[in-house]
Amino acid sequence: MPKKKKEQHFRLRAVTAPDPLHDGLKSAASILQYSQESSAALLKAFEMTRSERGAQRGMTTDEEQDLLRAMLTIAAAGLDAMLKQVIRDTMPVLVQKDHGVSEELQKFVAREIRGEDVAVQSSSSVKFLARVLSAPKTQVQVIEEYINELTRGSLQSVDELSRTITALQVDRKDVGIDDKIFKTIFQIRNKIIHEMDIELSGTRRKRNLRKAPDMVKYADSLLSISESILGKVNEKLLGQ
Repeated sequence: MPKKKKEQHFRLRAVTAPDPLHDGLKSAASILQYSQESSAALLKAFEMTRSERGAQRGMTTDEEQDLLRAMLTIAAAGLDAMLKQVIRDTMPVLVQKDHGVSEELQKFVAREIRGEDVAVQSSSSVKFLARVLSAPKTQVQVIEEYINELTRGSLQSVDELSRTITALQVDRKDVGIDDKIFKTIFQIRNKIIHEMDIELSGTRRKRNLRKAPDMVKYADSLLSISESILGKVNEKLLGQ
């Protein structure tokens, strides 16, 4: 009698907020929690679907593939939303507490005043100065301009992720940023979001086939780095 193959089960790592947690990070911690819970629920749905049709191994269905894609997308969105919330809620405090963060703010102001070229210098830079100098509180306005700059776009690339944690003065090594892994993650996420993960040259399927172990690993990486960044910023705010 042939030996029965062992069933594969997948689980996402649990993430937790630091304890004690600075008041300025409570909203960001909630976003992290929701991100993990939603991603885990989608993975559970994937597991249940596979189990119900009695196919723990082998090719996944289109519906199962979409559950894996949704899981990764939610985890990436959670990182994006959490980072932006951290910046909005803590940047005014970090500028006062952390010399490195203050220096990054100064670099931003210098870039805005200098401008990248003549056209920008004569328009964007002048408008920036006008907003800052006409504000009731100049420093408050400068920080608000900086926050808007950092949170304006999507943080779904290695470059944008690095730029953001540099602004927060969090060391890349301390939070485990692996450029190769995260470049792959963001490429897959962007392919899903912007192109429906379609690959028209495929012979059997017209969408990219995503392996469950890889997608779980990538979602875990996104959740893990979210947790690590939250922890490092918390240490700064608590003066540890």
